[in-house]
Amino acid sequence: MSKNTYTAENGFVITDDIVDKWAEEAEDNFPGATITEFAGRAWEDETQPLKPRTVRLSDTVWHLIEADAKRRKMTVSAWTRNAILNELSTEIAAQR
Repeated sequence: MSKNTYTAENGFVITDDIVDKWAEEAEDNFPGATITEFAGRAWEDETQPLKPRTVRLSDTVWHLIEADAKRRKMTVSAWTRNAILNELSTEIAAQR
């Protein structure tokens, strides 16, 4: 039985049971599904190369990011890109 429910932006209610089902399907490589691979990143019309950038952070913030990235099984770079894209998505949505 589901403990938590979440409501998607479109109003669809998602329960823990649904999330567990999706996770099981993913772990089983989505049996019966037709998956079309594509090159690049879904949010870009044209894939641009990733370039290193410099960001100034305190050691405390850096260690918090490293720990959270490790917990999520992500690289620090992927974690940082994800955080930045989430912030940009929120800002873009607020401008609409």
